[in-house]
Amino acid sequence: MRYRLLSFDGDMTLWDFDTGMRTALERVRGLLIDRRPHLAATLVNIAPMMAIRDRILAAEGASGLSFAEIRRRAFQALLAEHDRRDDRLADQLYTAYLQYRLGSTPLYADTAPFFAGLDPGPRLALLSNGNTHPQRLGIADYFDVIAFADDTHRPKPAADMFSYALTHTGCGPTEMIHIGDGLDTDIAGANAIGATSVWLNREGTENDTAIVPDYTITSLAELNALLYRHRRV
Repeated sequence: MRYRLLSFDGDMTLWDFDTGMRTALERVRGLLIDRRPHLAATLVNIAPMMAIRDRILAAEGASGLSFAEIRRRAFQALLAEHDRRDDRLADQLYTAYLQYRLGSTPLYADTAPFFAGLDPGPRLALLSNGNTHPQRLGIADYFDVIAFADDTHRPKPAADMFSYALTHTGCGPTEMIHIGDGLDTDIAGANAIGATSVWLNREGTENDTAIVPDYTITSLAELNALLYRHRRV
């Protein structure tokens, strides 16, 4: 096979982070209203919680923060804006949120069959800006390298995690194919280091950016076909 290293994003690529996030926020909303009943009129749904998180994520300097820290700050801001500042409660909400999310994030239906049916040979890496460990989803044993954006690795599109995977597998950039859902993180990062980039566009979203993936697929089944073509080159 042309590619000796297959690397994957996690959230919204191999597992449905959005479903897990929304489920967890609903449960945290209920927990907060139990603690502060007067917030029921303000938090009729999770929209305010999501809006605050998105605002913090879009703020200048957010690129240097982990998603965990962004979520923690979102809970702090939620309390400060709609009730009163209470960092202790914000930490408790974050801890509960993380527990709920890790317990309610499902694999996509095509993920486990893809890895179970993958031909042996290429090394596999998981490179994630998030914090959902594949061990919780039963697929960690497939990967030779697992790297997260934390104090050691800068988030994609920085080269840190890509370089880490290459170093630990003894592969070069042209031997690497990276698959992910994020144009500005996965595709831009892979393109920058000279790896082959594959945009997993499950929803058929229009690409309105200047970032151009080498390939676009809508499922991991299509990735199998792509790898098969390169195996025959």
